[in-house]
Amino acid sequence: MRENGTENNDQRTLKENNIFSVLHQLGMTSELFSMQSELWFYNKLDLDNYAMKEMMTAKNSNFGKELDDTLLINEVADSVAHYSKGNHLVILHTKGSHFMYSQRYPNAFKKYQPECLNVDDECTKEQLINAYDNSILYTDYFIDGVLNTLRDKKAIVFYTSDHGESISEKGGLHGTPKEIAPPEQFKVPFLVWMSDSYLAEPENKQLFDNLKRNQDNNRTFYHHNIFDSILGCLGYSSPDGGINNQNNLCFGDIASEAH
Repeated sequence: MRENGTENNDQRTLKENNIFSVLHQLGMTSELFSMQSELWFYNKLDLDNYAMKEMMTAKNSNFGKELDDTLLINEVADSVAHYSKGNHLVILHTKGSHFMYSQRYPNAFKKYQPECLNVDDECTKEQLINAYDNSILYTDYFIDGVLNTLRDKKAIVFYTSDHGESISEKGGLHGTPKEIAPPEQFKVPFLVWMSDSYLAEPENKQLFDNLKRNQDNNRTFYHHNIFDSILGCLGYSSPDGGINNQNNLCFGDIASEAH
């Protein structure tokens, strides 16, 4: 997402250069793997390849496996191995924590009980929260699996969610249109991780230090920070204004830049 980058319309089409097309123009190869079926969106991205859940589950290597987000971890490993030279981007679109939450994690992650297994009006708030917490536990396991796959690589990982969830707060349930969404649906995690070999380069270590300093300054981060921050944290600069350093979370002195 770019600040003022797209129009709100029924077609939801991409109107300007997005992060994928920019990185493609910079010579980066890319693959996308998704546990959702947003074909209308994937077709509009400058990608070398993409695979949706139907394509991944049809692979012989995935025969008999549960249809859950951990299938994406092997795809990351295969993609990095296939594109072993040059800079390579892997995009993962997970199932995430949408209702029904109990369908978003396998049986091994049913830690918090009792959990909600039915529609909302048949569950207590405690059951809804337990099911949601189980889905977050599984998300943590998934992210750890991705990071472990990349620990011995020169890699940087960004993770965020498109929206939060309401669980019976003020009678609201789950994701709602942004025009009426309550505050908890706007507060989502934004994680940035860099491997040891990535941080071994002084320039990258400085960018990571800048990122941590911006976090410590209690800045509020937004989705429109992502475009400039990915490019900035990768070490790119743009003297003609292509990167807005006010949105670049790896920029060294945002406060002085504002003046």
